[in-house]
Amino acid sequence: MEIGSPLHRQLLMKGIIRTALKTATFGLVIGLMLIFPSIIRENTFSTGLSYAGQSIILIAFIYSLVIAIKKYRKTIGSLDS
Repeated sequence: MEIGSPLHRQLLMKGIIRTALKTATFGLVIGLMLIFPSIIRENTFSTGLSYAGQSIILIAFIYSLVIAIKKYRKTIGSLDS
C-alpha cells in the first residue's frame, strides 16, 4: 500500500471516524449516567445533574466533531499537497 493511495485514505478516514465515535460515545455514556437519577426521582439535585449530563453530551459531540475535523485536515490535507 502506497502513501496517498485510495486504500490508504480510506483507512485513515476509518481511523478518524472511529476516534470521533469513541469520544462521542464516552460523553454519551457519562451524560446518560448523570441524567438517569432525574428519571427515577425528580428533585432539585437530580435536575441539576440532568442539566450537567445534557451539557456533557453536547460538549462531547462538539469536541468529537472538532477532533475529527482537525485530524482530517492534518492527515488528509497533508496528502493533498
